[in-house]
Amino acid sequence: MYKHSLRFLTMLICCHAGAAFGGCGDDAAAMRYLRGIDAMDWSTMRALLAGDARYTDPTMSHYDRPPIELRGADDIVDFWRTSSAESGTSEIDYRITGCFETAGYSIVNMDIRISVAGAYWDVAKDTIVIPGKVLSIIRVVDDRIAEHHDYVDYAEADRIVAALQSKYGRATPGN
Repeated sequence: MYKHSLRFLTMLICCHAGAAFGGCGDDAAAMRYLRGIDAMDWSTMRALLAGDARYTDPTMSHYDRPPIELRGADDIVDFWRTSSAESGTSEIDYRITGCFETAGYSIVNMDIRISVAGAYWDVAKDTIVIPGKVLSIIRVVDDRIAEHHDYVDYAEADRIVAALQSKYGRATPGN
């Protein structure tokens, strides 16, 4: 009996969730914002952020660094712009693999490919491509991005960088 009740409850939740959680529309603020980042179009990104928006990436602790915690549209855009310039990022490519919207939040799973300067990651190659996975949680209020939280699989990036270092060598001799 318990097994059948659990199956019914699971089926009911799944059916209800399918009706309550719609996919993310291309014209949704969160999708336009992510396309702005993808294109490194900082003015579009800025225009979509609320003035007091918040950005976090707690997974930076993977590198024994404090989590990224930013507040304010200008600080968020400046962080993305500066980080991209410092790393020699020439391309950001987000491929959305899953998304749903609920209660003002867009939950977005993405495969990413970032082209960056090899030296930034200590790889002896001018430009390298690092693929990875990101889960972004974006809260939209009045068609503006109020919060953006990233959870990045940095461990996979480390494995890829190690393989690239093995193939091309290290940019810094002796490391």
